[in-house]
Amino acid sequence: MEEQVENITLSRKEGLHSQFGETEEIGGDHYRSFVGPPNYYDLVGVTQFNLLTLFGMRETSSLLDIGCGSLRGGRFAIMYLRPGRYFGIDREEWLIQDGLQSHFGEEQVKRRQPTFIIDEDFTFTKFDRKFDFLMANSIFTHAPQWQVSKCVTEAQKVMVPETVFLATFFESLDGTDYEGEEWLYPDIVRYRKETISNIVNDAGLDCHHFEWPHPFNQKWIAATLPGVGLDVEKALSGHVYSYEAALERRRTETTWPGSATN
Repeated sequence: MEEQVENITLSRKEGLHSQFGETEEIGGDHYRSFVGPPNYYDLVGVTQFNLLTLFGMRETSSLLDIGCGSLRGGRFAIMYLRPGRYFGIDREEWLIQDGLQSHFGEEQVKRRQPTFIIDEDFTFTKFDRKFDFLMANSIFTHAPQWQVSKCVTEAQKVMVPETVFLATFFESLDGTDYEGEEWLYPDIVRYRKETISNIVNDAGLDCHHFEWPHPFNQKWIAATLPGVGLDVEKALSGHVYSYEAALERRRTETTWPGSATN
């Protein structure tokens, strides 16, 4: 099943903007609790958004939000990115509907122009474009290995050399991997770092493990096309602009805009 956002009507449930689901159980039918602990809906969302900006996401970038759900993280990106630069994919249409209604409303959706596809097979090529950034927060934490592989393999098809694919997983505590074939939710699954690396590498991508805070102690990876040489340490430093260097370039200019040229 595939739908574009123009065919996804906003939820008609009343009062969503003021119903935060704090007492709901994880996995319940509330738009916040369905995607995780409702009391941490805000922190999980802003954590992934902040990390995207550290890796270089600017308002002109394009983002594919994998398993976008009720826009826990997507709400920040939709408002940050220029119109038409956010793309979300999920298998639960009602989550997107509730998220759009609670976080935006009809006028904001028209203004920000996000695009959505309802799909459960990670067929990202349905968007018919490449992306600057991909985010898969709390997807590998519930997925069997074949689905992790499917996700990464499909991601590779919509990446360019500059693309950064960020994803989380729960690290194994006993040196074993989840060997089941089923998606587990609200239960979680765990994998060794080597297993995640092997799956990513087998899909034709380089895998970079790094430490970055996550409210649930999930572990982060950044995947890129081979040979890109992603400098994760520099990205996490947040040092992307040298004010001093810019001033020095300005001082050495022989002609200043608007100044006299004798």
